[in-house]
Amino acid sequence: MADVRKAKSKIDRVQLKWFNSDPVMLGVWCLVEKEPDKNQKTMGIDSRSKPPCIKFNPNFVNALTEEQLEMVMAAEGFKLLLRHPTTRLKEPKQISSLASSVTVDQMVAGNLLNISEIRDMMPTPKMFGLDEGKFYEEYFRKLMEMSDEVNEKIKEIWNSLDDKEKQELIERAMSNNNSGEDSEAEGVGQDGSSGDSETEQKSGNSENQGTDEDGFQQYDGDTKSQDGLKDYFDPNGTSNQEWGENDMLDADIKNMIDEKQGSSKQWGKFTQDHMSSIIAANKPKISYKEVIKRFNTSIISGKSVSSRMKVNRRYDLASPGYRREYQSKLIFAVDTSGSMTEDDLKEGFAVINNICKHSEIEYVLFDTSIKLIEKKRKNAQTQFKVKGRGGTDFQEVVDYAEKKAVDGLVIFTDGCASAPTKPKHTKVLWLLHSKEQRPPVDWGFKTHLNRFEK
Repeated sequence: MADVRKAKSKIDRVQLKWFNSDPVMLGVWCLVEKEPDKNQKTMGIDSRSKPPCIKFNPNFVNALTEEQLEMVMAAEGFKLLLRHPTTRLKEPKQISSLASSVTVDQMVAGNLLNISEIRDMMPTPKMFGLDEGKFYEEYFRKLMEMSDEVNEKIKEIWNSLDDKEKQELIERAMSNNNSGEDSEAEGVGQDGSSGDSETEQKSGNSENQGTDEDGFQQYDGDTKSQDGLKDYFDPNGTSNQEWGENDMLDADIKNMIDEKQGSSKQWGKFTQDHMSSIIAANKPKISYKEVIKRFNTSIISGKSVSSRMKVNRRYDLASPGYRREYQSKLIFAVDTSGSMTEDDLKEGFAVINNICKHSEIEYVLFDTSIKLIEKKRKNAQTQFKVKGRGGTDFQEVVDYAEKKAVDGLVIFTDGCASAPTKPKHTKVLWLLHSKEQRPPVDWGFKTHLNRFEK
């Protein structure tokens, strides 16, 4: 039987320790309810529930030492403070969970003290050939790029199955049972067990030691804490299954950070070294689409044109009214050098077509020189001929925009080239394909286009 009261008392003792040692970590844990849940094998955030809560398996909590539990609770607290389960959530959740763990576990690793057995099962950048000290989105993008290798590594470290593999295992076991009900020759022994040792081994690893009479996952024996922590760190586990957007929770966390950021005494054992990252994660963010909209608005000019379709406010129907016509000339210059992927180009075209609707757009494809100039069709284009694929030189396209006297120039690039001279009359927007890239200049509008962001 699960001892829920003992588990809650253990969680409360850890929170009480944070009253003096880390008020920010205590504060974020006070924003969520703590609820036992039979579907949660270890501990995880449910940001979709009302109110939001952290669900836990009391058997898992009781299997850990208080030092181990504090480390797990701090990791969950960091995920909330950095908004990984809500605003920054990405799909698939398996990779999102792994990227979050790789990011957060570096933050708590300095406080592991004597918990040496955790280091072999805790996700680290080194396990996946990644650099340390990077942010969540970069880890997610790189893990996505090598998803096949990541899945094999997950199986190797955590002996884990993803949802698809679990379903295949269940169907295979059911098929074996149905086909061998009356025949021992089909691989089913007299005790009713399957003869497939591999299936039994994987099934045993998946379910550990079964559930107790209350329906909670059990952790027994001399290795119960290691078994529990292994399940907790498993990206295919249950710790992230209830992640989802929650504006109210985000607002509560932001308000708490705003109140505490001015006092160094509020940042303690876990959070003091990561104050800037937490504050940055809770600043309002402007999406790249909003930046492009603002840039487009800044270059649009309007004029009044007489129209019989509008009622004249002074003379009624005796004279024509006026309507506003908005127009601007825009060049969308696409760097088609080899470092830009097909997916980058496809999404860049789609964004410009959707946002810059009042502009007369001319498309320019360039690398070291201009390769193609194409006017916008009446209907939004979905396919373009990509020419070039050499190096990159921005100067020719900037000179071309100045010569055409256009209102705006959008340069869609990875930023890898020498700086051009600043145009005198044309506003420039540098549209980069990811956060890691920077334009070669310090003038103009700047934003990034990341395919993995919502």
